Amino acid sequence: MVGSRAKLVLLTSFFVFTFAVMLFALVQNYAHAGVASLSSLHAPVALSPADIQPLVDHEIVPSFWVSSQMSTFDFDSDDSFQKYLNTDHPFDDSSYIPTDLIPINSNFTANNSKAFKLREEASLQFADMAWHFRNAFSGDKLYISSAYRSMWLQDYLIKQWCALIKCAQIGTSEHQAGLALDLKAISKWGRWYSLDLAYPNKYYDWLKTHAADFWFHNTYQKGVEVDGKIVEWRHRRYVWIPLAKILLDNNQTFAEYYNWL
Repeated sequence: MVGSRAKLVLLTSFFVFTFAVMLFALVQNYAHAGVASLSSLHAPVALSPADIQPLVDHEIVPSFWVSSQMSTFDFDSDDSFQKYLNTDHPFDDSSYIPTDLIPINSNFTANNSKAFKLREEASLQFADMAWHFRNAFSGDKLYISSAYRSMWLQDYLIKQWCALIKCAQIGTSEHQAGLALDLKAISKWGRWYSLDLAYPNKYYDWLKTHAADFWFHNTYQKGVEVDGKIVEWRHRRYVWIPLAKILLDNNQTFAEYYNWL
């Protein structure tokens, strides 16, 4: 009886000891895991370039609009949409002819648009503007008086009648760049309207507000002392949207902006 009782006490002691050892090991394991977790919060994590690159791209690559706003305009290259032209800043090649001239393909001008040419991007944007203009005025349309003019046609105009304060001298015309038009408006009843601030009308107001939406700007609107040419309200020059918006928002002409820079 005594021997059986001693065996039971011994067996119980063994189980208690085993349980205590297991419990100690379990507690120690959790303790180590906790320390490792805490240290991992503060220790630097080694990442491979493959891990880092997507994050870097996402953080530093700006949106199209921001990158466009930050772009440096090219005022010098003959084929730039922002080529600045005046007497002191002519084409490098005075006989420059754009390589991407196309007829203006629009059914929404008052005259045959295909008889006039612009550079391709300017042509497409103007066709879009003509469509929006027609819709805004329930059928009234823009009339194209002039678009691309070669150096030789410019020379002919100057020799015939056009003073240099109105017609640009050879090698300095925005028309020769294939980026400019002269415009009027005609109502669906056949009445003509000039786009002249001296005779304010809804067509002038619409173009003043919306031409920049189609990347066009009125280059000559503040006179000879500012723009180098007399005021010419009918003149619209394609300059690309960031520059068109900057000029509109700041009420600046192209010449003012260029000289300010």
